[in-house]
Amino acid sequence: MNYDVIISGGGLLGLITAIGLSQGSVSVAVIEKNSLPRITNDNRAFAISQGSKKILESLGIWQLIENEAEPILDICILDGNSPVTVHYDHKMVSEEPMGYVINNATIWSAINSNFLNKLNIYSPHSYKTIACDAGYTEVILDNDQELISSLLICAEGKNSQLPGLFSIPIVKFNYGQNSIVCNVKHELHHQNLAIERFFPGGPFAILPMKGGYTSSIVWTEKSEISKMLMSLSEEEFAVELKKRFGSYLGEVKLENERKSYPLSFAFARKLYRSRVLLIGDAAHSIHPVAGQGLNLGIRDVESVINHIVDAKAAGMDIGSSYLLKKISRDRYFDNLTMALTTDRVNRIFSNKILCAKMLRNLGLIAVENSNFLKRRFIQHAMGH
Repeated sequence: MNYDVIISGGGLLGLITAIGLSQGSVSVAVIEKNSLPRITNDNRAFAISQGSKKILESLGIWQLIENEAEPILDICILDGNSPVTVHYDHKMVSEEPMGYVINNATIWSAINSNFLNKLNIYSPHSYKTIACDAGYTEVILDNDQELISSLLICAEGKNSQLPGLFSIPIVKFNYGQNSIVCNVKHELHHQNLAIERFFPGGPFAILPMKGGYTSSIVWTEKSEISKMLMSLSEEEFAVELKKRFGSYLGEVKLENERKSYPLSFAFARKLYRSRVLLIGDAAHSIHPVAGQGLNLGIRDVESVINHIVDAKAAGMDIGSSYLLKKISRDRYFDNLTMALTTDRVNRIFSNKILCAKMLRNLGLIAVENSNFLKRRFIQHAMGH
């Protein structure tokens, strides 16, 4: 079968890319090794920036999920138990919320119900061989089906083998941290406030969820401590959780099971090689400290859709190195800046060194007292 583009990886970003390209009259095949539709029972929630919301809106996806999205109106940053705080209010920049919190399952349910049947999906299948000739890409699937296209987009996530197959150099290391994700119910209304509290083991984030009395927790800890926390009974875990959570929302209780995810960093030095282009976590797997991983991937998707749809309309070769270089130029600086920023913030805040603690407090005081800096950070968080 012949297509303009083959996407390897039917996760959220792979499918959103396929939806956007199809809407722009680009023929797309999606290869996914697991079964689709994806049944999601994880309790992850995503922070969607204002910029990502606009991209999803243009693709007709946001309209299907906005009723389940909870606005973030304020963000508060705290350094452990230090009295120094930074408070961001969305009104400093605009009347719009800074972002939204939405369940992973909600996004999947909208895509499963409204878009999957319109896409050419090869699932559950994986590739046996990939050959990139001067003019096209040939993919042989595990059932010996042959797919041919001008371009192969890799949206396989951070464990993808494709960069290795095409000798794309990737900087990788382990953070030695895990994120524990769970939802909690609380006595008082969260007032649409998101909190990021830094402890020596890593950041502890509280994200406001739909309804006002539920929040999503992303608790990052050193790996060995997080393993211990995961082995506690629900009651014991709740006690430890409350120590970090504080009492500002009254009584807190665990709403669903905990899940733990190991954290690692991966950054591709090049986004493409011959007719293969990397997007999302396959290109940049970053620390979740600012909740920006999905937003960064959505910006990749927007760039890919815009460039490829325009190139197809102009009759250009959409796998040409000229076009892939344009996409790469468009995305590289944003990807690198976000990867380095999240890495630095995690390193500066996740330690007990007194000198670092003093510098952190000085930095937080400087930001809290500067409307200019605050506005810049809010605009960045909103994806503007």
